[in-house]
Amino acid sequence: MMDLVQIAVLPNDSEALVIRSLLESNGIHVVMRSSLVQSVHPITVDGVGKVRVLVRPEDEEKARELLDTGSQPNIVTE
Repeated sequence: MMDLVQIAVLPNDSEALVIRSLLESNGIHVVMRSSLVQSVHPITVDGVGKVRVLVRPEDEEKARELLDTGSQPNIVTE
């Protein structure tokens, strides 16, 4: 299993897909993880259902730079 670094937490799948598109269009492989099955419960309640965006360690710096250049108020970078 490859090591991954979490670079953002988003409130829902739709917003995570926008970030995924941005990163992948810049050559960064992205993995998204959520504790909730979105098709069954498409809302976020008390943090349940938030989507974690992960990248390879070697892509972390470039990914963070790309996220920092945009104005994405709902992104929580960690």
